[in-house]
Amino acid sequence: MPYRRLLIIVLAVVIGVAVFGDIAVSGDNAPVLKIGHVGHDHHTALYVAALNGDLFKREYGIYLKEIRAKKLYELYDGDSLVCELELYKAGGGSKMPTDMAQGIFDVGFGGAAAVMFFIDKGTPMRIISPLHSKGDMLVAGADVPSTNWADFVALCKARREPLKVGFKKPKAIALLIFEGALREEGISYTYDVRDREAKVLLVNMKGAGHLNPGLENGIIDAFVCNNPYCAIAEEKGIGRCIADLNDLPPGLWKDHPCCVIAAMEKVIEARRAELIKFLELIVIATDYINADQDIAVRSASKWIGTSIAVEEKSIPTSKYLTEPDQVWLNGIYTWVHSMDDLGHIKGQLHGRTNSEINASLLDLSLIKEARAKVAERRGGK
Repeated sequence: MPYRRLLIIVLAVVIGVAVFGDIAVSGDNAPVLKIGHVGHDHHTALYVAALNGDLFKREYGIYLKEIRAKKLYELYDGDSLVCELELYKAGGGSKMPTDMAQGIFDVGFGGAAAVMFFIDKGTPMRIISPLHSKGDMLVAGADVPSTNWADFVALCKARREPLKVGFKKPKAIALLIFEGALREEGISYTYDVRDREAKVLLVNMKGAGHLNPGLENGIIDAFVCNNPYCAIAEEKGIGRCIADLNDLPPGLWKDHPCCVIAAMEKVIEARRAELIKFLELIVIATDYINADQDIAVRSASKWIGTSIAVEEKSIPTSKYLTEPDQVWLNGIYTWVHSMDDLGHIKGQLHGRTNSEINASLLDLSLIKEARAKVAERRGGK
């Protein structure tokens, strides 16, 4: 082969590598995990991990490197690139499993009840980790004189026309708890605006972002929702948190599981190693939150755009956890049995025992392994 022709070929290869071959150099060949979250402070562990990479790197050697803020991160263990994380914001905790089932992302942060509903219908996903408990409130508008649950119950029973109570979406955890409490108190409720005999009219506001404007404009008299929307209502002076849904009758909801981490079964099988590394980050972030809530307040405020004052009021109403202890497991079983009693569950989870619920709903092997690995990292300090 003539020298000139050989030189041209070599140059072409070099140029091709420079233009197209930066995959190996930039890490674009790394596995990708697509993570969906909702963008409220029940998912603060994710924000702590994303915003405090230097702290994680210094103290544990596993960390996220920001490539595009709130969108793309690289997960490193020491000097090794484990995978890329693409972050997606879902339209609500109850919409998360819909998006995940449609393949928009592989791993989702969202409401336990919504995940149960999808698994019951046969969607091949599993809850792989606890994330968050509690954090759901009843907020009353300025024209509602009640200051606590007992007052609210008395007010509803005395009314001649329905009190309008908003909720963000069907199957939302706050709504399901509130319905159960109304039934326990013997308060009739309806979703039909034409029903004037019921004491409470439940209004689908189609998104948490519409609750406070609805309260301010008199479309609804009160609402049930997760924080920080309740704390925002108080900050703006348009509503008051008069009850923590954690405390409502019939007494089933103490430390109730709220948000969880779920994944599609095919992702658990194909990306198990990367998932465990990611869960290690969530374990560490959750430990930071529980050791010092200031990191949670600062991270949530920066990520979501809420004020520090809102997060200082909101974060303490929540419990952040990654250990699937018996309290959490009992809460999961209570959710399934309660949804079954309400007729929301009719498929794979209908009429199941707790052990059968475990087999159909949960794969906790990953979080247990992740927690063990974090313990090893601590032991090596």
